[in-house]
Amino acid sequence: MRPIDKPTAASLIKPLSHTRDFTPLASVLHVLGTPARLETVQMLMGGPATAAQLPARLDELHMLEEIGLVTSRRISRQRLEWRLNLPALERLSRSLWEAK
Repeated sequence: MRPIDKPTAASLIKPLSHTRDFTPLASVLHVLGTPARLETVQMLMGGPATAAQLPARLDELHMLEEIGLVTSRRISRQRLEWRLNLPALERLSRSLWEAK
C-alpha cells in the first residue's frame, strides 16, 4: 500500500473546480480554524516575528509550519523568527478563488 502524502498548503496547486479530493483543503482550513492561528498568519503578512510577538502558541506555530504556511529560522536550538510562506498562501488563495 502506498503511503498517503500529508496535505499541505503547498500541495494545493489545482483550483478546486479541477479536483475531487478536498482532503488537502480541509486539512489546511482546519489548521487556520482558530482565531489565534489566523491572526498569526495575518500578523506575519507584515513581516517576520518572534514567537513572543505572535498570538499563537508554539504548538500552533508548529502546526502552521507543518502545513507549509510559515517557516522558522533557527539558530542553535532556538527558533528566533517566524515568516509567512507567501507562495504557499498565494496557492491556497488562488485555489479557493478559482473554485467558482
